[in-house]
Parts: sequence; structure tokens; C-alpha cells
Amino acid sequence: MLTVLVMTALLAASSWLMLRWHQSWLLGEARHGLLLTSDTLEASLRYAMMRNHREEIRASVDRITRQTHVRRIWLVEHRGRITVSTNGRDAGRRLQPDAPPCALCHASQGKRPGTRAGIEARTMLDGKELRAFTPILAEPGCINQTCHQMEERSGVLGVIDISLPLDEAERGLAETRAWSVALSVASVLAGAIVVWVVLGRRFRRPMRDLLRGIRRVAAGDLAHRVTGRSNDEFGELAHSFNAMTEQLATAQQSLIQSERLISMGKLAAGVAHEINNPLTGILSYAEDLVESAAPSDPRRKDYEVILNQALRCRRIVRSLLDFSRQDAPKLAASDVGGLIDRAVEVVARQAAFRDIVFERQLDPDLPILHVDSVQIEQVLLNLILNAQQAMPSGGRIVLGARRNGEDRVELSVQDGGGGIPPGIRPRIFEPFFSTKGGRTDGLGLAVCLGIVQQHGGTIEVESELGRGTTFRVTLPLTQSRPFAKEEGKTHA
Repeated sequence: MLTVLVMTALLAASSWLMLRWHQSWLLGEARHGLLLTSDTLEASLRYAMMRNHREEIRASVDRITRQTHVRRIWLVEHRGRITVSTNGRDAGRRLQPDAPPCALCHASQGKRPGTRAGIEARTMLDGKELRAFTPILAEPGCINQTCHQMEERSGVLGVIDISLPLDEAERGLAETRAWSVALSVASVLAGAIVVWVVLGRRFRRPMRDLLRGIRRVAAGDLAHRVTGRSNDEFGELAHSFNAMTEQLATAQQSLIQSERLISMGKLAAGVAHEINNPLTGILSYAEDLVESAAPSDPRRKDYEVILNQALRCRRIVRSLLDFSRQDAPKLAASDVGGLIDRAVEVVARQAAFRDIVFERQLDPDLPILHVDSVQIEQVLLNLILNAQQAMPSGGRIVLGARRNGEDRVELSVQDGGGGIPPGIRPRIFEPFFSTKGGRTDGLGLAVCLGIVQQHGGTIEVESELGRGTTFRVTLPLTQSRPFAKEEGKTHA
């Protein structure tokens, strides 16, 4: 609306200026044309005036009024008497010295006789009429005549006064004004329509899509995306909105996962404590049975199965306790390369890693981390074990470390296994979730997530079927808050 108003104001101002210029131009052309007619009349009457043929003079004046738009012609002598007029009632009337035809000469007193004033002085607006004055200068032929010997000293014999009505010019100007107003209104309407259409395509539709997207996201639909219709600022805004929505969805998923881990941790802590005491009794009796049974006793194998399964239950209980009650990190300055080397040394000599090749990709300018080295080594060790289990026939594990911004370090563990199917990637950090059957308890990645989050970091996974998996752990260089351990508190 403001754009249309500005356009209207500018167009009205330009139309007004154009009309004023047109009016001034018409008036100037009328002045020049009327003066030209008056001067032409003065030249054409010279011969008749030299011979004093008054009838011929009157006939010439009447012919001009009939053939042109001139309304009235006066021939005024130097004493102010009208000698010839197209209106017979004016003939013989004497004008005052301050009348326009007489003022032309009286205002020029002090100048050399015979000079003529400019256009502005020789023309004037008299109501709705334009008047032009042409002095009849005294010439030697006129002075020698008996009738004009007395005017030898004045140098002016008289004045030709021509009057032209401006009614027709006013009608033309009014018609031009009407057309100008009509064209201006049409231009404003056309411009408003064009602006409305252009703004509707360029601004209203993207803004409407963005507002609809904001309402959808505010209602909880974090999967909604705004379509970028162009590559301008609105397209960039839509792209930024979609990126923000994705981050909100990721944050919401992380929050849900954290809340789930907290609930699972509380449940695991309660279950572990309830199972631990009776399990201790079962282990004691199973060990006594195995020791008291003779090697030839057929029941000895059954006792050994009971003992092994009880020991397995104890390992699960210990994992549950580790998951539900992680110790607060004991922060200390740690070298990134040393953390990776110690994690590799734990598994390098195991039989399962006989066909595994370790490759290190460390930036040369890695800073010192303030972390709990034991817990971070545990995270790396769990990720390395997962990488080996993804490549049972051997392969290469790439251990990387690089700076991530000014205040973070990124650790990565990459394998060349079969990858993680997209359908189960959101669940890999859930407690007790495992794709390895009964070979693991499914708590390794959940414990890693808890340790990393307690350090104020993040853990992400990138996987492609048939090309391997990469886990990325991002840790801050310095912790922004102290860690306090509460009894029974689970990791978030």
C-alpha cells in the first residue's frame, strides 16, 4: 500500500509539473505568434500609411480579424486617440497615458527614439485575452509628409494594439489536463496491479509459506520443511529455517533419548541391586558344588554350566551398575595422542585383532584436553571393539583426531565393515539394544554416550551400507561447569 501511495504522489507531482510547463509553453508560443502578427500588420500597412489611404488600412485590419483568431485591433496615434478599430464604437476614443498601448512608449522615456522593448514588455495578459503592442516608428518618409511633421521630435507615430482571446487555448489546456489526469489514474492502477502481482509472487507467497512453516513447527511438527522458491534472501531464509528445524528435531531426539536413558538407568540400578545379593549366594553354592563333585561325577558338567551362567549374570549386573551409576569425571590435562595409543595397546595383542591394521590420522597441532582420561579411554576402547566386531575377517581401523572450531576437539573411529542399516541407527545408543545376538549385553554405546555427555560433548555416527561406519566424539577443551556426583544419579 505504501508503495502505491508513493507512486501516486510521484506521478501526481510529475503530471503537475508537466502541465505547468505545457501552460507556460503555450503562453510563450501565443506571445510570439501574436507579436509576429502585429509586426507583420505594421509592415503591411506601411505603404498605405505613407500614402494616407485610410480605407485601405481599415480593409487590411478587417481582413486580419476575419482570417485569424484575433478579436480586436486598434491603431492608436501618438496622442492616445484610436484612429482605426475593428470595433466601430472605439474609433475616436482617447486613451489615458497610463493605458497599456500608451505605457509602452511612456515607460521607454530616456531611451533613444525608435527602439522597441522586449517581448514581455510588448505583451500582456488582460483577463482572458492576450494583447500585443507594436510601435509605429517615425521614418523620414513619414516626417516629410504634412500630416506627421509635428511628430518629428517624438520619433513614434502610434501603436498597433492586437487582442487575442485565450478561450480556445484554455479549452485545449483543460482537455490536456483531463487526459493527463486520466492517464495518471490509469498508470497508477496499472502500476498498483503490477506491484501487487510482483510483490505477491516475490514476497507474499514466500512469507506465507514461512509463516505456515512456523505455525507447523510451533505445533510440534518438526518434520515440516519450507520450500525455497528462489535463490534470493527468501530462499536463504527458507534454507536457514529448515536447518533450524533439523537442529530442533535433533535436539528433541537427544532430549528424548537422554530422558529414556535416565529412566533406564534408574530401572537398571534398582534391578542390579535386587539381583546382586541372591546372585552372590547362587555363585557361592555353585562353586562349592563344582569343587565337591568328583571329575567322574556326571553332575559336574551341570554344576559348571550353572557356575558359568551365574558368572555371566554377574558381568551383566556389573554392566548395569556401570551404566546406572557412572562416576563423576576426574578432570586432568590429557594428551589426545596418548589417549588413543593407550586404548590401542589394550587390544592390539588380542587374538581377535590379529588381522586388524590400525591407522592414525592426527592433526599435528592438537591441544591438551581437560578430561577424565580413564573414561575417555573406555569410550575409545568400546568404539574400537565395535569396529573389530564389524570386521570379523579383518580390515583397517582409522583413528583420527582434529580440531573442531576454536574450543573443541573431534575424535573419530572408522571401520570398513558392512555399515549400520538406516532403520536401526536411531536405536544404537539405547540400553540393551544389540545387533550381535547374545554375544554382548547392548550397554557399550549407552555407556559411551553417558560419558561423553558428562564431559559436555556429543557423539555422532555416520554409516553407509557396504562402506563402513564412523563414530565421531566431540569434546570441549575446557569444562564450563564442575561435575558433582550424587548418590544414585544417572547420566543424562
